[in-house]
Amino acid sequence: MRDYLLFCTYCSSYTLLHRYDKETGTFLGEYSLLHNAYTRNSVVLHKFLLAHLGHALRVIPSQTDEYREIICTASRFLEDDIDKYVEESLALVKYQERDRQSEREIGQVRLYILEHLLTHELEELSKVRAASSAEGQVLLGKELGIKRALELVRDILSDKQFA
Repeated sequence: MRDYLLFCTYCSSYTLLHRYDKETGTFLGEYSLLHNAYTRNSVVLHKFLLAHLGHALRVIPSQTDEYREIICTASRFLEDDIDKYVEESLALVKYQERDRQSEREIGQVRLYILEHLLTHELEELSKVRAASSAEGQVLLGKELGIKRALELVRDILSDKQFA
């Protein structure tokens, strides 16, 4: 796969796009040696485009002489701020992961509450006595439905995939 850079011929500056990530539909973005990571967002690209509005821009693929010449001679856009943007990007990923984990834990708590409520409902239903055989059939159906729901909730709680 090829890497790319976006070059402004007017200002003789560039920003590295690196590879295109098909999963997210974005470029990997600038790379920070300090953090050993890509920005994985387009904040630098957006700032580059806004700063070079009306200028002639070219996309240059890697593995060409022109690519190597630009890297050696042109100025890198926001070179001193790239580490900051990568750090912000990594912090955002951590925040999103913590948010996802907390949502998962909230979901598990809800399942435990549901299990408790179903168990309580089943106990209350077992105390009810049917006045007729028709009412007994209805109560039996309710009991079987609650038992099945309780079984499904317990299956989910015991599944390691959802733990």
